[in-house]
Amino acid sequence: MRRRLHEALHDTGDRGSVSLWVVIFAFVTLALLILIVDGGQVIVAKSRAADIAQQAARAAADDINPAALRNGDVSIAAGACGVPGPASDLIATYQKGVGVTATMLKCLPGTGPQGAPSVTVRVQVSMKPFIPVNPFSTINVQAAETAYLACGTADAGWPADGAPDSRPAPAGPDQAPDAG
Repeated sequence: MRRRLHEALHDTGDRGSVSLWVVIFAFVTLALLILIVDGGQVIVAKSRAADIAQQAARAAADDINPAALRNGDVSIAAGACGVPGPASDLIATYQKGVGVTATMLKCLPGTGPQGAPSVTVRVQVSMKPFIPVNPFSTINVQAAETAYLACGTADAGWPADGAPDSRPAPAGPDQAPDAG
């Protein structure tokens, strides 16, 4: 009787099944954790690439051609997209300060809406994942941004007929509005 009770209690047939379950669960949990961390890094890299591209486009668009400006033409200088130039210099400076690998893939001056000069910059940011294994030893993200050079637009407060704006000036904090 004692023997049967002892065999019934100790011979379950499931020896090691909990260990196997724990190993599988730990592996899956670790894999999901790595995916979450790397996914977060990709989102941050995409945001960083967009930020770098936007700032580089602004730097290139701010490089106005002074000779053309003296003749009444607003245009972007010829070297604005060159290497070295404002866009590439900004990317190199940003890359050193933040510690990322950023590359300017394209910088194109053009014409934006209503004929305003524009610059479009495409940047690639490279990052190393948490556990770099092939084919994911490096993750590259790209972003393109456009900056428009707008100076002296018609929205400056003058009506289309060229006469000064006849609307009353807004009341300041120490002035009472007109009663009528």
